Amino acid sequence: MNTPSKSLKHWLVLAVSCLMFASAIGLTMNVIGVFYTPVSEDLEVYRGTFAMHATLSSISLAVISLFFAPLIYRFGWKKILTTGVALASLSTIAMAFTNQIWVFYILGTIRGIGAGLYAMVPLSLIINNWFEKKRGLAMSLSFSFSGIAGAVFSPIFTTLISSFGWENAFIAMGLLMIVLALPAILFPYSLDPKDEGLLPYGHDDSKDAAERLIKKPNWLNFSYTNIAFILIFVIAFTHTSIAGISQHLPGFAESNFLSEQIGGVLLSAVMIGNITFKLIFGSLSDYLGIIRSSVLTLILNAASIVMLLTLTNIYLLIFAAFLFGTVFTIPSVALPLLTTEFFGEELYVRIYPILSFSAGIGAALSMTLVGYAYDFTGSYTLAFTVALVFHMINIPLLFVAQRHALKRA
Repeated sequence: MNTPSKSLKHWLVLAVSCLMFASAIGLTMNVIGVFYTPVSEDLEVYRGTFAMHATLSSISLAVISLFFAPLIYRFGWKKILTTGVALASLSTIAMAFTNQIWVFYILGTIRGIGAGLYAMVPLSLIINNWFEKKRGLAMSLSFSFSGIAGAVFSPIFTTLISSFGWENAFIAMGLLMIVLALPAILFPYSLDPKDEGLLPYGHDDSKDAAERLIKKPNWLNFSYTNIAFILIFVIAFTHTSIAGISQHLPGFAESNFLSEQIGGVLLSAVMIGNITFKLIFGSLSDYLGIIRSSVLTLILNAASIVMLLTLTNIYLLIFAAFLFGTVFTIPSVALPLLTTEFFGEELYVRIYPILSFSAGIGAALSMTLVGYAYDFTGSYTLAFTVALVFHMINIPLLFVAQRHALKRA
């Protein structure tokens, strides 16, 4: 017989959340790169100019995340979720009906607002509220679905664009976003399991049952001048500014005289790496600790960049792209765990949206800046080199942040 802390519903909530995240991030952020080259060439604009619409999506996603907590208290989860899906999907479909770059910018902004209402912050809150034990596994599994969507649908949309045009591909993407998010909309569940008479999975009765993230927390004596907070904010920004490289791998392949299909394979390889390393990271952090696991991930990503810069063999490049998938592990899985580790659960709902905002801005800017780096230099070498410099800076900063963590003070 199921207990309030171990029921089938815990896993069903996780399942619909996985599909929800595939819609919010997997399609809007991890597949959009296959549109960069064909749309920019058709509109006769720079790749960076068209990629700016994805940058605006990421910025608006990051900004709306800052307001998620007050919005959820006021309107409730299902209304926020339904509104987000509608905004994100309909704005994506509308992109099929314009060839004006400024309209893409407006629609990209709307798409980001919509996606932000059911993306990083709500997903992390759901996992933290519904899971106490196996939280790392649940977090890794749910966030990995953005990579699964990218791996599965990148080659599909590459083919759709080649066969039916990018306009029809945008319509297909918008409809698919609705389909993936529909189970989360229709399945009856609350953001907090206690509202349904359930407890977080594996709940320890010795803990204070009132300490749940969805409840308004006691803010304690936290200051935004805390050194650990500032350093993690910087790491979140600089690391995710590397992530935009992944969406330019189709263009990277073309710049190295490889076919569009190889470019799609490289993007798929990144997303397979995205999935694999997110799933590994949860267990690895339980074994090595969150800091050591994060440092190992940064080292692996740096190695992948060196390989992309120096190798020419197609199969080795595919492996390097797979290894580059580690770039997504830090912002999606490590960042929520670092927030809890350094600042505790009471401050999570206050601090994590801000760190997520920093990560979102970094990712947003990289989509455009990497494109312009290629446009003005004819190569992606500059972008890769800057990424390596960021890794060299962030590894020591992570150890400094650990020494100044609030929970360790």
